[in-house]
Amino acid sequence: MAARAPGREREVTITAAVLGRPIAHSKSPLLHRAAFAALDLDGEYLRFDVGAEGLESFLSAHPDFTGFSLTMPLKDRLVELARHFDWELDDTAALTGAGNTLVRRESSTLVANTDVQGIVAALGAPLATARESVGRPAGDSAAGARTAVILGAGATARSAAVACARLGITEVQFLVRNPDRAQNAVSLCADLGLRASTGPLTELTPAELLISTLPAEATPDLRWSPQIRGGVALDVAYAASSAFLATATRHGVTPVSGTAMLVGQAVEQFMMFLAAAGDPAGAEVRRRVAAAMHAALESADPPAGSGGPSTSEPAGPGTGSVGS
Repeated sequence: MAARAPGREREVTITAAVLGRPIAHSKSPLLHRAAFAALDLDGEYLRFDVGAEGLESFLSAHPDFTGFSLTMPLKDRLVELARHFDWELDDTAALTGAGNTLVRRESSTLVANTDVQGIVAALGAPLATARESVGRPAGDSAAGARTAVILGAGATARSAAVACARLGITEVQFLVRNPDRAQNAVSLCADLGLRASTGPLTELTPAELLISTLPAEATPDLRWSPQIRGGVALDVAYAASSAFLATATRHGVTPVSGTAMLVGQAVEQFMMFLAAAGDPAGAEVRRRVAAAMHAALESADPPAGSGGPSTSEPAGPGTGSVGS
């Protein structure tokens, strides 16, 4: 489908979809369709249940799509395919070994990781505010200064580590059930110049950033150190409610919903889809896309007491999703 938006010299055609398993709960169709509407583009954005073992054949069977958003459990597999087929990898996907975006351009295929940008966008402002509130300059030796604790060590955790480095963090601890599975994340931190360690998924200690990359239903009941006061917490699982963030709030930690990351990474994906369709856009279009996506989320998930749940996006299994 195609449309000529006001002020555009050519028709823009975009067909895209989100892939993953499970996928019924994904809010990506809601976000991208809202962006199409905001720009008066007659694009199409679908969703498909695809497992890692079926990703290669699915991509081959859908050559006419502009691009795809990918969520669990496909992010590592996408980078494997990119290396096998010699597709272009953006710096972040190559660094993390995880991709959440595939874009087909005129003569090439690009695999990218916009999760890092989404996390930085979600955490940048609240982290700066938290640092200002305690008068903490870079390098301050206060407990938890320039440190992050990340729950999990998978693809999204590796993206979180890169985001932490961009936010001025110098030390990261990964809380995991099996330390052997954290070796890729620890090695990545070494490449980034970050000190890294692992610990059991039982207790949180003071840090500037507390980031849960676990699915909502997989987050354990953690003990929070009484020394935790201040900082910022992000739960990348965009559940209707987050016990992790509720506890963070009780400890004086600024909570950041996973929807902030969700919109941040989705905006970057949408801009890449636009560019691939031959319509690169600037800051004003980016602002309109972000505003439309935020408004769509607010309409679909009104605050408690504002009129009940929306049926725009099915809840799906579990209480929340990580990523797209």
